[in-house]
Amino acid sequence: MRYTICYVSTATAKLDKEKVSSLLKKIEESNNKNDVKGILLYSDGNFFHVMEGEKQYILELFSEIKSDRRHTNIIQIVGKEMETTAFDGFVTDIVTDENKYDSKTFQEYLEPLEGMDPKTKEVAKRMLEVFIETSN
Repeated sequence: MRYTICYVSTATAKLDKEKVSSLLKKIEESNNKNDVKGILLYSDGNFFHVMEGEKQYILELFSEIKSDRRHTNIIQIVGKEMETTAFDGFVTDIVTDENKYDSKTFQEYLEPLEGMDPKTKEVAKRMLEVFIETSN
């Protein structure tokens, strides 16, 4: 059974763009290798993460994430079983002043949510909108 978790969190230290890019790239590679699909965004010291995969693996991964000292204030928004795969891969990005108002980029962020059931999709979409709007 597929499982999805969506959460937001705050980085414990101010990360420069190079460190964030390196971290996001490692996470993207690892998740794609382990059949974890979703999206991870970083902006101004905060993370927005939706991850989907086999239930046991996702629950174990989230447990590791919660104990990772690089971030705090982890707020889980969604945690539920999914009947179908909502994502086509795993994507990461840094939200900046330059791309936060770009409608094409925002649509790219929303695309992975299309496979979710309507109620879960609406919650994740609202959280994504708030995350981007309050960035920077």
